[in-house]
Amino acid sequence: MALNRLFLAALLALASKSYGQQYRIEYRWLNFPCSEILNCDAGCSACNIPDALGGVLIGTNAAWIGVQTCPLPVTVADNAVFTAGWPVQPGPDQSVVFNVITTAPVRIDSIRFRHAIYQDGPQRVKVLYTNDVSQPLQEVADAQVPTAWTDVTLTGLADVLIPEGNPFGTMQLRFQPYEGGSGGWAIDELIISASPLQNAQTGIAEVYQRAPSVRGPLYDVMGRPVGSDRAPGLYQQQGRRIVQVE
Repeated sequence: MALNRLFLAALLALASKSYGQQYRIEYRWLNFPCSEILNCDAGCSACNIPDALGGVLIGTNAAWIGVQTCPLPVTVADNAVFTAGWPVQPGPDQSVVFNVITTAPVRIDSIRFRHAIYQDGPQRVKVLYTNDVSQPLQEVADAQVPTAWTDVTLTGLADVLIPEGNPFGTMQLRFQPYEGGSGGWAIDELIISASPLQNAQTGIAEVYQRAPSVRGPLYDVMGRPVGSDRAPGLYQQQGRRIVQVE
């Protein structure tokens, strides 16, 4: 009887630990060597690969589309990223894109970023989000860009599920500063916090007519067309997800 009670207590403790677990992706652009480095003639170097905590979320390098970048020292060995070349009207041709893969269903508890305007830079920033990269992005914020470093926290975002037949789920976050002058927009850090999604089900399977072959262009997770010589990763073709493993 005592052994049974001990076993039950161990199970309850394990369940409680799992329930309270949190996963994090942290983009901090620290000044240390890694597989992708940002640098410029006038600035320091910064690692463009995020840290991951909890073993479920996998973040890719930040993609700086159509703008100039330069690491901006904030404290010793810690940088922000200064960006310039933002348009008057927001659009996908000038964006900062963050892609995340999850190996289990998760609830996105919050997304927090720290940013500031520099030297007559963009006055506002749109933030777009999708909990599935095969689905359109949705606007989740349109914020004034402050003159001093300021934290912005986003909550109430859609959970990330794993679609049926796929080994992982995906999400994307896109920043589009706009109403810019000749100056820049700087981002110091981006923290994505998530927790296990209890009693989650996989997404609804897509219904399609089986065909002997699938034709049409192949796209990566950022919507860019790719050819036949591609690296391992997640791709889309005619609304279907394709996982390249080697």
